[in-house]
Amino acid sequence: MKHKKFSMAFFSGMILLLAGTGSLMIAAMGQINEKMNVSANTTLLNSTRMISDSLLNNFSSDQQQLETCAKLFSRINLGQPKTLVRALAEYADATTFFRFYFIGNDGTGWDSAGDPLKAADLNFDEIALSQGKTGYSDAYIGASGRLQITYQTPVKIDGELAGALYADKTMANYHSPSLFTFSGGAGSAFVIQGDDGAWIIDSSASNTDDLYAFLTKQNNDSVHLDTLKKLIAESRSGTIRIQYHQQSSFLCFIPLDSSHHWYLISILPQNILQQESSEILQLVSFTLIGLLVALVLIMILLLSRQALSSREQERKRREQLFQVISENVDFAFLLYTPSKHEVEMVSENVQFLFNIDPQEVVSHPERLFQRCGLSPQDAAGQAFLNGRLTQRLRFEYQTGTENELQRWIEIYFIPVHSDQYLAVLHETSAEHHMRQDLADALRQSQENNQARTAFFSSMSHDIRTPMNGIIGMTIIAQAHLNEPEKVADCLDKISVASQHLLDLINEVLDMSRIESGKISLKKEPVNLPRLIADVLVLVKPDLTKKQQTLHIRSSALIYDTVIGDILHLQKILLNLLSNAVKYTPPEHDLTIGVREEICSENKINVIFTMEDTGIGMTPEFLSRIFTPFERAQDSRISQISGTGLGMAITKNIVDMMSGTIQVESQVGVGSKFTVTLPLTLAEAPWIKETSLAGSAVLVVDDDPDTCEGLRALLEPEKVQVTCAYTGQQGIDAALLAHQEGRDYLGIIMDWKMDGLNGIEAARRIRAQIPSRIPIILLSAYNWEDAEQEALAAGINGFLTKPIFRNELIEKLTCELIPPETTSPAETRHKTNQWPAEDFTGMRVLLAEDNELNREIAFELLNSCGIQITCAQDGQQAFDLVCGQPAGTFDLILMDIHMPGMNGYQATAAIRGLADPDKAGLPIIAMTADAFEEDIQKCIAAGMNEHIAKPIQYALLFEILRRYQPAKPRNEETTHEQN
Repeated sequence: MKHKKFSMAFFSGMILLLAGTGSLMIAAMGQINEKMNVSANTTLLNSTRMISDSLLNNFSSDQQQLETCAKLFSRINLGQPKTLVRALAEYADATTFFRFYFIGNDGTGWDSAGDPLKAADLNFDEIALSQGKTGYSDAYIGASGRLQITYQTPVKIDGELAGALYADKTMANYHSPSLFTFSGGAGSAFVIQGDDGAWIIDSSASNTDDLYAFLTKQNNDSVHLDTLKKLIAESRSGTIRIQYHQQSSFLCFIPLDSSHHWYLISILPQNILQQESSEILQLVSFTLIGLLVALVLIMILLLSRQALSSREQERKRREQLFQVISENVDFAFLLYTPSKHEVEMVSENVQFLFNIDPQEVVSHPERLFQRCGLSPQDAAGQAFLNGRLTQRLRFEYQTGTENELQRWIEIYFIPVHSDQYLAVLHETSAEHHMRQDLADALRQSQENNQARTAFFSSMSHDIRTPMNGIIGMTIIAQAHLNEPEKVADCLDKISVASQHLLDLINEVLDMSRIESGKISLKKEPVNLPRLIADVLVLVKPDLTKKQQTLHIRSSALIYDTVIGDILHLQKILLNLLSNAVKYTPPEHDLTIGVREEICSENKINVIFTMEDTGIGMTPEFLSRIFTPFERAQDSRISQISGTGLGMAITKNIVDMMSGTIQVESQVGVGSKFTVTLPLTLAEAPWIKETSLAGSAVLVVDDDPDTCEGLRALLEPEKVQVTCAYTGQQGIDAALLAHQEGRDYLGIIMDWKMDGLNGIEAARRIRAQIPSRIPIILLSAYNWEDAEQEALAAGINGFLTKPIFRNELIEKLTCELIPPETTSPAETRHKTNQWPAEDFTGMRVLLAEDNELNREIAFELLNSCGIQITCAQDGQQAFDLVCGQPAGTFDLILMDIHMPGMNGYQATAAIRGLADPDKAGLPIIAMTADAFEEDIQKCIAAGMNEHIAKPIQYALLFEILRRYQPAKPRNEETTHEQN
């Protein structure tokens, strides 16, 4: 019992000792930290003073050099200008001063370049000639065009003042990296004017005018800056805490030259300045750990001796406790006696942590170190094993090569006492990987930022392209105001380019949505012939400019209307075609292919191919062609503008449509893109009834695929198709049929063919065959450029590739069996006329705050017979509904963003009216908020329909017809509410 009480007392004493030791160490660490901070500030102040002393020594050395030159100068004949100038030039060549000059007692003199000068022309405070003093001027912008100072000293002959010698030197000469950077480049020094903080020596190239602007740029608040200004104004020295390169740092300031009020500034990050303190604190921490471990081991040893009689039992007990500790931490321990070269203890977890048997470590401790990456010659490992360890050491080692699993192991070599060492081993791979991941993330972020910057600078080109078309077509239209057909054609092209510009704006707005996968696709009828024609209109100017030839190949295309998103389908085709044009040299060929594959009763695969004979792409770039902001590094395309987003956007859209995109390319040969899109048919394909059965048609085209495609489309209509593959073959076939008395019902003639083109072939047929056989010109381009020439040659109609069945049948029926004769220009003019709409008697309330938008809507709707009442905001619209009898308005066109009461609020107020007729008025949102969620928000607010700006008037009229009252009114009460 007494022995047990003694053990408990001893154990309690040891605990108190450990607690007391820990408390003392913590208190000591606090004191050490405080003193080290004071010491760090003193160190920075001393370092700054050393820089100041070195800089002043440089000034003093230059002053002494000038004085030496003055003594030599006094020995020459000052009355001989040539001798004087030659001496000054020799001084300039032999010293670091870039200019010497001498001024005599009469106030005139010469410089080292041989130019005369006067004392009155000097740009600094002169003291050598006027006061006989030696010194240097304040910093100023001088003859060098840079900041400089002028050293000056009197020249005396026989003790009498004969003049003064001056030497100019730029402040840049004093900017020595070894002087103005310290602490391994982490610290920087500067020289400023104490009065206003203006730079005298700016070692950081900060692109600011003064220290305070520089510190403001580093996100320092005005309180710190005002404090610093006040201390410098009082000519005081010291340190102040600031932010520098997003790090907490210390700024030291000391006067450099009291005569000019120059200040020397030094800046050093806090973590560098207090590095020594941190290491000492870390050393103390690990010393405490070592001390605690040592005390635990001593306690285990003493308690074991009291409880066990044999040394072997004592050893087992200590090892048991040691293993319990090691099993609960990720640290492995090795206790070693160097005098005996004997391992006293090793934690069992070395088997798990380092895949080595503990018994093997006992017999060969060096193998454990080798498993951790130590070489046999490692100095720390040898000191540990051979008894030369005199202080605690910490090292981190790496195992594994680049092609293997790499691990980082941290080892502490601790001398517990002179003949017992402790090695503590800990794996730090996770921390290493985390630091590497953070560095990689930072680099990726920087690369993304650079790529985004390049994207926004390149986007200007893509916006200007359709803008150029709009401006150009506007100028052409203005120049042909007396030619309605030409103006109508220009307006068509302006409409297409305007729509493309709107699409570009939408693309920029959708960019974040595409990257985050939140963009939504519309489901609307898409007319494929029109879609392809619009894309060709957009790229035709570039094709023409580069004199490139575009071929269109297609199989029999039956289905011309599908359900899809017009904007994004156009974006896919436009991106592919515009890229092909951009990266294909002038006078080369491009080919577009279109074909259909039937998947089911109401689904087809539309397959687009885009082939070019351009520069091609490397396999390495092909692997990342769909990465955002990527462009090939090729000198041949350095002058070609691009955002690096086109292919990424295209891939995203194709993926969203559940399609595929494939790329084949070979450098110097060209590229081929294949896009397969599964699309739903708009409705059961409309098979138009025709009266072409039994007729014969001649097809002339140098592309066999086109000929066979037309044959496949016409033969089911019981039309006999004869194919000719050159212009001359077509002429011969037409002549032969005429001679045999079986003229063709019509001829479909390709425009662009090798040798004899379609227009010339048509002209020759007209010259040789009296009968007026209808001839339709087939082209992959807009035929407007050759319209007049074609009509003069006898062409009756025009057909654009690729050819869809309904379009072909309609054209053949119209041109080959026309009910009446109309010119293509007349037909086109009719299609461009505003659709005849009659809404006479319909009453509409228009809520729109923008005067121009209100005027446009008023004029267009009023021209259709609609009686319009205008409100300039939501409150006026609500008041008009409340103040008029029920049935006054048939519907409301409601803008969303209006001052005061907006469109949502006005709709909610109207829906809340007690009168059910007024509360149930149809409300149509008419807004620039065009995203899918904006539409849903309008519907949720109680609106019936949504129309996006710019307004598609065909859609507007369709909605108006839907809500047009059955019996029109005759009252005319059109007015505007102000």
